[in-house]
Amino acid sequence: MSFLSNLFHSTSLSSLARKTGYVKDQMGIQNRYVRENAQWKSHLEQTKAYIVASAKNISSNNSVAVLGSGWLLDVPLEELSKAFRNVYLFDIVHPETVRVKAQKIANVYLQTIDLTGGAVQLAEQSHSFEAFLLQLRGNTLDVDFNQYDFVVSVNLLNQLDIILCDYLKNKFSLQDEDLKEVRKIVQQRHINCLPKGKTCLVTDYCEENTSVTTGEVSTKQLLYCSLPNVECTEWIWTFDTNQMYHKGYRTCLKVKAMKI
Repeated sequence: MSFLSNLFHSTSLSSLARKTGYVKDQMGIQNRYVRENAQWKSHLEQTKAYIVASAKNISSNNSVAVLGSGWLLDVPLEELSKAFRNVYLFDIVHPETVRVKAQKIANVYLQTIDLTGGAVQLAEQSHSFEAFLLQLRGNTLDVDFNQYDFVVSVNLLNQLDIILCDYLKNKFSLQDEDLKEVRKIVQQRHINCLPKGKTCLVTDYCEENTSVTTGEVSTKQLLYCSLPNVECTEWIWTFDTNQMYHKGYRTCLKVKAMKI
């Protein structure tokens, strides 16, 4: 039995999420949303619309799992709660406002889980990066989402490795180059665990930064895994116009949405 076996029901994930930076990151997302509300509107609306449209093609409506529910900014919760008998929201920590909202809808259930497949817990417990990487290579995600009729991975794929790798960088004094394999493993395992034929995946895949002084544009690829080779819809997420994500730059993210 792997170290992941009891992770799904872990009661310590809340403190783990706080210690490793996930709670702080959630607050950062909310604060950026407040600052960039008008700029984010199109992205959030397109995400919700794509999820709702994808749900209409699902043959059974007993259950839907939303992976990376967060603040529910990009989750059409009301529509999903009407379309499915049971709605399960998965995240490593659920903000209090989301808990209150979920309590008011009878068929919505919160599931606290490390969606990296235990990599966050492993990072916190490991005494060296080498030991962490060795165990990460040897373990696989043991959460099975096939039991759900519809699965939504919502703006999560690129986020799975970011906070984890920031934590590892600080803990073990690493460089970005040291973490490429970690990013690839975590992202690819997420793709592999998504049930084929009943999953909606929305993810940003490229960061575009525009200098406010020169207008020069630089790009950064955000995915280290292989996306399914299927038809997709794309749009631009105007992510940060206040130069707070990268000083002196306005940041946009390129987004892909697909049914796999």
